[in-house]
Amino acid sequence: MSGHLALVVDRAGAALETGTHETLVLTHADGRRERIGLRALGSVLLHGDVQLSTGVLQALAAHGVPFTTLPKRGRAPAVGVAHLPHRHVRRRHQQHLAYADPEQRLDLARRVVCAKLESMAECARQQPPEMEDAFYRAMHAATQAPDFAALMGVEGAATVKYFGALETRYARTGAFAFHRRSRRPPRDPVNALMSLVYTLAQGQATPLAVKAGLDVQIGFLHALHPDRESLALDLLEPARAVLDDWVHDLLVRQALLKPAQFTHSPTDGVRLDAEGRAAFYAAWYREGHRLALKPMQRLLAQLLEALGEAGPDDVHPEDVSEAA
Repeated sequence: MSGHLALVVDRAGAALETGTHETLVLTHADGRRERIGLRALGSVLLHGDVQLSTGVLQALAAHGVPFTTLPKRGRAPAVGVAHLPHRHVRRRHQQHLAYADPEQRLDLARRVVCAKLESMAECARQQPPEMEDAFYRAMHAATQAPDFAALMGVEGAATVKYFGALETRYARTGAFAFHRRSRRPPRDPVNALMSLVYTLAQGQATPLAVKAGLDVQIGFLHALHPDRESLALDLLEPARAVLDDWVHDLLVRQALLKPAQFTHSPTDGVRLDAEGRAAFYAAWYREGHRLALKPMQRLLAQLLEALGEAGPDDVHPEDVSEAA
């Protein structure tokens, strides 16, 4: 990947194809055409039905540009694509061995949970002191968890406490409310934004892991599953609280979005309308995606260090650098 420009295509009837001189050509529904240099691109986000040629996929892969597709509506999952580098095969082998070893996998899963709890504690500093202390106590309990059941029990209890604090925080502010986590579909604007930012951050986690030479399907806290990128979900865990804090900031302090910019459907739940998405994506690529990257990069560096393989595949700083 050579650039940092984010291309967001969010209008029905658009088409994306390759152009000359290492460019992509975006054709809007009204016939307007725009040319984008591939070397300038850092990421591509396609929202809804967008036509694209196989040449676009080949060009993005050749330039190392990750892209994510989001469904226009319904419960279809987001799809992210990143080009897998040929180097670091030894690192992936070590990752597979670590997953297969119950003790090593548990140790790595503890690191994921501790990173998540530490993030919760940092975001709880605006709450009463006992709230922050509770998350640090949970971190200690996680490091001592003798098995996965105990570890998940610690994580689950802390998450319940965390969402309770988030509900109280929104209750003090007025325009938006959060009562409990709801997804597929989200039932209120806060949950709608939480789901959206988690999806976008997972889209960043995938190329971050792939660039480091890891197998994104093999996580440690999240078990193997044919329909998910378990390592990307692991990396997402410490970013969740940071993103929840950012969503609150968007809705309350900045008041960037209004309740009227959310649509409500019995089947699809609550979603941003076109005007709201335009404001949101501008904010996301201005600041949100950078906030998400930092905790994911820290956790990735910890996991790579814990895997501890030696030789030609040693960890390099660029392996955990910004990926979107």
